[in-house]
Amino acid sequence: MTTSMEPTVRRVDRQEDLPDPAPDAAFVVVDVIISSTTVVRLLEAGAEYVRPFADADAAREFKAETDAFLVGEQGGDSVEGFDGSPLPSLVADYPVEGRPVGLLSSNGTRAMDRIGHDRDIYVGTTVNAAAVAEAVADHEETWLVAAGRQGEVVGEDVAGVDAIAAHLDGAPPDVAALAATIRETGTAQWLCEMGFEHEVEALCEFDSTGVVPRLRDGAFVAD
Repeated sequence: MTTSMEPTVRRVDRQEDLPDPAPDAAFVVVDVIISSTTVVRLLEAGAEYVRPFADADAAREFKAETDAFLVGEQGGDSVEGFDGSPLPSLVADYPVEGRPVGLLSSNGTRAMDRIGHDRDIYVGTTVNAAAVAEAVADHEETWLVAAGRQGEVVGEDVAGVDAIAAHLDGAPPDVAALAATIRETGTAQWLCEMGFEHEVEALCEFDSTGVVPRLRDGAFVAD
């Protein structure tokens, strides 16, 4: 007689708490503000794929070789040689349909690099939390990874992980409470001060898309 084992779900609230090397498991990288949400929007906009980078020079080489569109930031600043900001609301205006895209960010793509591009990595955020939970439900072991910021825990990433974890537990998340948490974070308030309140409100539209980015051969495609 055989007995099936319940899937194991683990979580870390900052990427620095991941084991090294990363175990043979599924990983969901949650960088709500901003790279996780950007990957979702890029694939919605028809990008052929999104390749994550932890190094700007490598991304620029990728562009030279493929004529890719580069999106990125480092420390919130623009990056030389890149084509656009990773603000999700801007993606719809980028000429990415049918094109490869390279993405560089201060935290999210760094977490992906830390895990390793040979691992099974999904991208999770607030807007696709339910779809991500469904996609990883059958994995024997899944790690929910809040990217954090330079070693610090940030509330919006924890909220994103909380939403996915709630769906995996079979209990719909308290989206009103999670949205309130996001609006109160330092990153969200900074965006509002810069005039991007609409970005924050869009992030609070939980479970509004079914797009689940999954790493295939080093690049994210819709699973």
